[in-house]
Amino acid sequence: MAAYTAPGWYGKLPSTGDFLHRRLSEQQISPWNHWFQQGLIHWHQQAWSYSANFLHAPVWNFVLPVTATRPHVQMGCLLPSCDRVGRAWPLLALHSFPLAQWHPAQLTISGDWFHDLGATLLRAVQTPLDGEQLEQQIQALPPLLVPARKPSEIMDVIGFQDLPCTLSWREVAERFDPQQHMSYWWSNRSDGFAHATHKHSGNLTAQLFSLLFNPAAGAQPGRNGLYPPMFE
Repeated sequence: MAAYTAPGWYGKLPSTGDFLHRRLSEQQISPWNHWFQQGLIHWHQQAWSYSANFLHAPVWNFVLPVTATRPHVQMGCLLPSCDRVGRAWPLLALHSFPLAQWHPAQLTISGDWFHDLGATLLRAVQTPLDGEQLEQQIQALPPLLVPARKPSEIMDVIGFQDLPCTLSWREVAERFDPQQHMSYWWSNRSDGFAHATHKHSGNLTAQLFSLLFNPAAGAQPGRNGLYPPMFE
C-alpha cells in the first residue's frame, strides 16, 4: 500500500473572514460551492434555522461516486463552520480518486483516516485555528493508505472482502459503487454524536443539506439509521 498526499480542504473558519482552500482546484470546489449556496438558502427558509442548530450539527464522513460534474470518486469529511462574523458556511476536506485508481478495498481500510480527519476539522472550528494552523495539522495526519490496483499476494490469498472493516458503517464498504449514483454519509463521531447514517441517490440537493445540518429535522426511523434514503 502506498501513501498519497494530504487531503485537500475548502471552506470557512471562525478565525477568518475569507474562503480558504488548499490542494483543491476551482473545478473541484465549484460543485461543492454550488451545493453549499443552494443548501444555505433552503436552510435559512426553515423555521428552525438559527445558528446554534447549524453549528451543532455533526461531523459527517462521506463518499461520493463519479458524476458528470464530479469526474473523480471523493471521500472525506464535512462539518458546519462559519466566518469571523458568524456567517454560516461548511468546512470540508477530501481525497479524490480517478475511477481507474479506485480499489474496492479502499473504504474497508479507511476508518482511522476518516476519524482522524474529522477530529482535525472539528478542532479547527472549535479552537479555533487559522488556515495555516489547520494546514499544518492536516499535513501531520497519518496518510491515507491506498491499495495497489495490481493484485497483491495478500489480496490473492484472503481477498479484499475478507479484510477487517475499520468503518463504523460496514455497509459503505460493502455496497458503495463508484459508478452508481448513490452517495453515503455517516457521522464521524469524533464530536460525540450518535451513530447516524444516510444514503442519497442523485445530485446533492438543498434538502440533503438541510437534513445533514439539522439532525433533529431528519430524525425519522429508517433502516439506514437516523436518515432513511431519499430515493429507493
